[in-house]
Amino acid sequence: MGRPKKCRWVETEPGVTFFKPRGIPLRSLQQIVITVDELEAMRLADFLEMTQEEVAQRLQVSRPTVTRMLSRAHRAVADALVHGKAICIQGGDYRVGQPCQHCGQWSGLESGEPAAEGCTCQGPEDDDSPPETET
Repeated sequence: MGRPKKCRWVETEPGVTFFKPRGIPLRSLQQIVITVDELEAMRLADFLEMTQEEVAQRLQVSRPTVTRMLSRAHRAVADALVHGKAICIQGGDYRVGQPCQHCGQWSGLESGEPAAEGCTCQGPEDDDSPPETET
């Protein structure tokens, strides 16, 4: 029995979840599925031009996992474009949230709270005094 799948973190769910070739009725098309976490990996790597290591840190998975996710997503998009299939974005093992601006810890946004609310770090020091110097 394999290891349980690790949940991936995505910043937002996609607003558009379906693409199809123009002028062809949906009932005539084959569909291919890309998961929400695969789309997030593509967004980070291809659109925002992050390295796979940076994408892995953002999704909270290993770099080889990112490589596999991107490979599946790229293959699906290529198949849809070459063969005129519809792309449906759904499913996947993911949580919606954002990283803390100070420590990078992820916090879920299901409750609508900002990421810092779920974070346990204290953030930057609010000390306005100048740094101490040695004499």
